[in-house]
Amino acid sequence: MNKCILIVDDSPLVVEVVSKFLAGQGYRIFTASNGIEAIEKTFRELPDLILLDVMMPRMNGYQACRLLKADPETCNIPIIMLTVKDQASDKYWGIQTGADAYLSKDSVQSTLLKTMDELLVKKERVALPHSLIRESSSLNAIDVVSKVNDLLDKKLFEATVLYEMCTLVEKGIDDFPGIVEVVIGMLSKILEFKVAAIIVKEEHNVECFFKPNHPVSKEYLRKFREYINKYLTEYGIDLSSDELTTILDKEMIKDAVDVNEQQISYFVVPIKYADNLGGVIILAQSDVDKIPSKEEGFFRTVIKEGYVIIQNAWLYSRIRNLAITDSLTGIYNRGFFYAGLCKEFARTSRLNLPLTFLLLDIDFFKKINDTFGHLQGDDVLRKVAMILKKNIRVYDALGRYGGEEFSIILPEAKLRDGCGLADRIRREIEKFNFGTENKALKCTISIGVSSCPDAEIKTIEDLVRKADNALYKAKAEGRNRVCSL
Repeated sequence: MNKCILIVDDSPLVVEVVSKFLAGQGYRIFTASNGIEAIEKTFRELPDLILLDVMMPRMNGYQACRLLKADPETCNIPIIMLTVKDQASDKYWGIQTGADAYLSKDSVQSTLLKTMDELLVKKERVALPHSLIRESSSLNAIDVVSKVNDLLDKKLFEATVLYEMCTLVEKGIDDFPGIVEVVIGMLSKILEFKVAAIIVKEEHNVECFFKPNHPVSKEYLRKFREYINKYLTEYGIDLSSDELTTILDKEMIKDAVDVNEQQISYFVVPIKYADNLGGVIILAQSDVDKIPSKEEGFFRTVIKEGYVIIQNAWLYSRIRNLAITDSLTGIYNRGFFYAGLCKEFARTSRLNLPLTFLLLDIDFFKKINDTFGHLQGDDVLRKVAMILKKNIRVYDALGRYGGEEFSIILPEAKLRDGCGLADRIRREIEKFNFGTENKALKCTISIGVSSCPDAEIKTIEDLVRKADNALYKAKAEGRNRVCSL
């Protein structure tokens, strides 16, 4: 059967010339003189391809193209824009409205035929039982105008949501939990869901963040995690370790199971680069909150926009952490730690508040490396850092000062408090087994403590020097002890 072509142009001369040419090529032709008539005839005849002028009365080609491409019944019909408007911006907007090709009316006939042949070969018409635009067998101009207004309302809604999502970047990306809160909060305004899972991935690094939108039970979250692990396994990603998972707003996770939690529906939005999974956002919903299939495309776009914002914040936090933390132990590196010490020294001096500084050194660490190997030595450093981190307050600061040396800042703590903490740390490390059940490894630590106000401490260098001298004294007196001067 000959292919059916709809030619849409308000110029009778153009319609006549193009119609005669294409009819001579064996195509069946019918015509329209404006966008509204084009839409009416498209739904009546369902042509194989449309040649669409841009500038027309009542409804221009851009509007008609967008409306036809928005409907499942007509979205797969190839549309070629034929126009005298040949500016780059005109071509860009033509393609953005959904046109498959954009040709000047001055194009040679062979170019038009070649373009039509290529599009007709690619065309795969999908027969869908229901149209979003056509609600009955007939369609008139009033129906078209009404549906155009509906489409404009929908596009305005979409544009508003996407604009709001884009402006979230202005919130700043240095607060990752805050960014997740804002993005998921935005999604919760337009979607109903129980919990959102954000899986961010960068090369071999992957993390999962759960953000509840409503209170849910631990059992609900367990089922959600099982689904995520199964989904990621298909991509060769193992997320079974609790260390790779963070629950934001833990207070929304309850012990009791809600009877309404039985049925869970998942809306999965993968972020793919080529064929590789770059990340994913999964929304856990109840069955009644499932997104209608005709609206899935828009919500996927919004969620992907939100994912980009979240991923940028995550990458920024990772880069920032790399710049300020020691890669082996995960605590502050010396540069960032010393900068923090300088700020705290200036603050406490200005306010005449106490400040205590601890300098810690693992005893005979070289012997550990020589006897057990450097990998075991690295493990000792990590475990010492873990013990130190566990014993300090949330507003204290811990850093790796040098090879096997660590340091701690204790704001508003007096010398007596610092020595008490230091001895508690010393005793815990002395008891700790850094090896295995079959091969124990014990080590000890020496600690020097300094504090101000102190008549001998005028500068930050004085504070560090006095702690260093106290540490030297602890070493000289036999190690495994705490000293202050």
